[in-house]
Amino acid sequence: MIRSVNLTGGIAMTVRREVQIPEPEVHRNRNHSRSRRLLMAVVASTAFLVFAGSASALIIVNSPHGSHATGNLTVSAAVWTTPSNELSAPVVAISGGATSGSGNFNDIFCTSPIDCVAVGGDNSLDGLAAVSTDGGGAWAESDVASGLPDLNAVDCPSATSCVAVGVAGTSTSNDGGATWQPHDIPSANTTLLSISCASVSTCVAVGVSPGNAGPYFGQLLLSTNSGSTWTVPTLPPHVGALGSVDCPSPTLCVAVGDQILVSVDGGQSWSARFVNGGTGALRSVSCSSSTDCVALGPNPDGLINANDGAFEIVSRDGGATWNPVSTPAGSWTLTSIYCSGGSNCVAGGPALSSASTALLLESSDGGTSWNSQHLTGGLSSIGSMSCPSASICVFTGREGTNAIVSGVNGGTQSATSSVTSVVTVQNGGAQ
Repeated sequence: MIRSVNLTGGIAMTVRREVQIPEPEVHRNRNHSRSRRLLMAVVASTAFLVFAGSASALIIVNSPHGSHATGNLTVSAAVWTTPSNELSAPVVAISGGATSGSGNFNDIFCTSPIDCVAVGGDNSLDGLAAVSTDGGGAWAESDVASGLPDLNAVDCPSATSCVAVGVAGTSTSNDGGATWQPHDIPSANTTLLSISCASVSTCVAVGVSPGNAGPYFGQLLLSTNSGSTWTVPTLPPHVGALGSVDCPSPTLCVAVGDQILVSVDGGQSWSARFVNGGTGALRSVSCSSSTDCVALGPNPDGLINANDGAFEIVSRDGGATWNPVSTPAGSWTLTSIYCSGGSNCVAGGPALSSASTALLLESSDGGTSWNSQHLTGGLSSIGSMSCPSASICVFTGREGTNAIVSGVNGGTQSATSSVTSVVTVQNGGAQ
């Protein structure tokens, strides 16, 4: 289905449903019994940009004063309504994640060097979860609700408590990820893309909902009871799509996507931050402390010039101010980042082409400079990462169409484990 949509400023853009976007990105073209639809815009003007290879399929307005949300909708902080033309949650592409007919882990979180929890979607994009007790080498599928929509992100604030978010809902586990209970959210037509829990009880989730006339708008939810129920906090007007959130302390939270939002009261209220020259499509944010945060996102200009770098911005004052940082040439596909230990960061993304290997960069100075990590051939995509120690990082991804988990230990790549058999069908066939 193709139709023309008038966006801010009277610029007409073509909107296409369930479009195929060229490689090297991994996309989720869902052919599923549930009637979910993907709303994406095709680039028609330099003033508006959609990068559908990022998890949040963001629509960006480039401004000399920073990145601003667009659209003709007013987002209420108290009441969410379902747009008349979108009665189900949007399907959003996640780089390195599950696709229709090819299940995978969309996200991973390790509470220790050996204990990890992963969530994602099976071949039918039904939600799944799995646990590993050997650092990602072997996985046992968890018990999740039958027919649960795919899960996009997970956080475990303790060894036993985990919260996962995804399409039109959330799930919680009180036994380290072995069993999960589903929960509703205020707006059923929302796709949640990221979650961060500052404590066992307090969690913030972000994502997207469809707009009546075109661009996605952002959703941000707060839970103060371990993910069982969710409320909408106080937000600035016209919030654009949000793809990632991190809460490094009980008070500070940072969310990124179409813009930068910062909370200094534990997610109760949020304010926008701006970067001179704009931010691009920020896909991932990670804070190694209550002062140091790094956000990055893929640069679609790399489709034209493969030597372009990804977008990166850093804050050294708890999100109050942000500054752009140059990334290495050819790093334009970077989609995920994980920072820990004050100054250690790891960033990853899909391969630049079918003939190259997925990107993995390491930084020891908080993202100011980066070194490439050599990876084995055949690794086509790195999706999400978790670093339970200063020397160990575990990541999800693909080798071609094969779903895998691998990592680095002390700078050396760990053995690659196939998880294709785990993610083929949810609960061994229970639908």
